[in-house]
Amino acid sequence: MLQWDPDASSFPDACRNVAVGRRLSNLRHALGLTQRQLAASLNITGPRWANYEVGTSRILVDIALRLVEKWEVSLDWIYYGNEAMMPKPLLREIKAAAKVTMSRGERSPKDRK
Repeated sequence: MLQWDPDASSFPDACRNVAVGRRLSNLRHALGLTQRQLAASLNITGPRWANYEVGTSRILVDIALRLVEKWEVSLDWIYYGNEAMMPKPLLREIKAAAKVTMSRGERSPKDRK
């Protein structure tokens, strides 16, 4: 069964830049990398990656494919929050990173309404 992002209230909401950015930020934290380190590994600038994380711009497919190649994340997870094709150990790390991020006071999009 498909599992969509729990913080998204509908399929269109799951596609929004902010939800995508939150997943990218959680991935980076799970990998234990800084924004600059992750950006360098993808051959992009730090500010460009930061814009993806905060949702001011949407990650381009070619950049997302680099994430797929390096860390085996799925495009469905990046863009829609679908966890079905994600490697389970990485997904556990991402969820743990998300909990730490939330405990630091960052709010989910649902809480901002």
